[in-house]
Amino acid sequence: MSLDPITTEIVSNRLREVAATMEHALYHSGYSPILRESRDCSSGLADANGRVLVVGGGIQIHSIPYQQAINSIIARHGRERLAPGQTYIVNDPYLAGNPHLPDMVTVTPAFYGDRLIGFGVSIAHKADIGGIVPGSSGGAAREIWHDGLILPPLLYQTGDRVNEAVEAIIRANSRIPDVVIGDLRGQIGSTRLGAMRLAALCDEYGVDTMRQAMDDLLLRTAKRLSAEIAPWSDGTAEADNLLDHDAANRDRPVRIAVKVTKVGDRVIFDYSGCDPQTIGPVNCNPWTVRAASLLALLASTDPSIPVNSGLLDCVEFIIPEGLVVNPRHPATINHYFPTIQLVYGATLACLGKLHPERAVAPAGLGCGATAIGYAKSRTGKRTVQYELAVTALGGTSAHDGASIVQPMNHLTTGAPVEIVESEYPLRVRRYDIWQDSAGAGRQRGGVGYVREFEMLEDCVVTMRGSNHKFAASGLAGGLRPLTSRTTINPGLSSERALSAIETNQMHAGELFRMERSGGGGYGPPTERSPKLVLQDVLDGYVSVAAARDLYGVVIDMGREQIDEEATRKRRQLSAS
Repeated sequence: MSLDPITTEIVSNRLREVAATMEHALYHSGYSPILRESRDCSSGLADANGRVLVVGGGIQIHSIPYQQAINSIIARHGRERLAPGQTYIVNDPYLAGNPHLPDMVTVTPAFYGDRLIGFGVSIAHKADIGGIVPGSSGGAAREIWHDGLILPPLLYQTGDRVNEAVEAIIRANSRIPDVVIGDLRGQIGSTRLGAMRLAALCDEYGVDTMRQAMDDLLLRTAKRLSAEIAPWSDGTAEADNLLDHDAANRDRPVRIAVKVTKVGDRVIFDYSGCDPQTIGPVNCNPWTVRAASLLALLASTDPSIPVNSGLLDCVEFIIPEGLVVNPRHPATINHYFPTIQLVYGATLACLGKLHPERAVAPAGLGCGATAIGYAKSRTGKRTVQYELAVTALGGTSAHDGASIVQPMNHLTTGAPVEIVESEYPLRVRRYDIWQDSAGAGRQRGGVGYVREFEMLEDCVVTMRGSNHKFAASGLAGGLRPLTSRTTINPGLSSERALSAIETNQMHAGELFRMERSGGGGYGPPTERSPKLVLQDVLDGYVSVAAARDLYGVVIDMGREQIDEEATRKRRQLSAS
């Protein structure tokens, strides 16, 4: 029998409070900028069956794989061997569902007396766990063992004692062991805190009330999502996207195809049309695909619906084995993120066709990461800089797209200039908006950015970007944004454009520039308010030439005013 809605709501808020506390502890105990600054991590709670209850901030795409990670631990160790004070770790994506090997999972069972009541769970990216390049994720990877150290579900801590043998193995397989172990211990502390706080809630409300509230929380999520889907017209929509290549076959793009069918109050996601799994590292696992699909569904319905396992009751997935979105072992999957972004974008496009009121133009296709390995840091030690590359969101029927934001998770995950320069031997020469990078439209896409480093020491740079060849599309008459690009020594005689996925040796004094795409535009650009176009020009988002040629707005920069007559004539000419 369900609890009364007031009690359920109170307990749900307390669970969210615990997840937020876990998140705070995780961020503030991080050793690496990738954890404490970029927040490439998450933490949350699951029930005794492994079903995800609540997730703190950070990378929301981590959330749905929690259940698979818990299941992998139970499958290896047995539910009966779980005990208070234990914490387990695992990072094998084929077993635990984590997106790739650097995303280590920590799981702490929560007990009330001798009764298992749930789990504290966290997934967090590690800056280096071995592999063929600094940062672990190299374009030359051709099998999972190239991606770095693989850990099956292992018991890492019992009570106050860490398994020193496991920790020694991790240290021996990382280029920056102190940083990785520091991050891992902070992550474990986060899940242990969550388990402790969950047990404390049982003291406060009673264990039976807590368990019923957990069930009700998931049921309520499922009902809310079903109620949002039900009024849509039944139907099917299809969309696809192209990734430049998989780093192994550079002349062949990789196709991500999605078919979404709405029937009654349910949605079916079918990824059967995706290309076969690739030789190179752009594959992604099905648990990550499920998470991206659900986040797209929330964006198309009600984003205030919480992310938990209740969402799975409203959907069905068709993800055949052997595809780029469900590879067979031992395929490499270290460069999954650009692929999963295309999954999200194509899925969102399908949902926009089924539910036009919530349609949104695609985000830019410039996500990924840059890993830079230095033999000598500012402290004299070996170090690895791991920096996320974000993009910008597409325009909607009501708003311009947000700028310099990561799709799916909507985080602004660039590390601050002050942190980067204080920790690594480089100088940030430029961090600025990229003019005209956004797709033009009645509501333009968000603006991309330029980030340029001057290397102060010799280093190895691995660019794990995406879509230097294919741009995101516009919507409802909106235009495409620019494609992303990466350049060594821009403006010099030694200038060289890089592929989306590439590793290079660089020397002190050389320059490395990343230009990340903006989002797609929504609606015809000539329908944009001239006043908004003028403001975009004054802000540096749009050039005077683009204002004239794309938006039909002629601007007198001497007076910083719109030339009303010239604009009227130009827009009349465009309309004809």
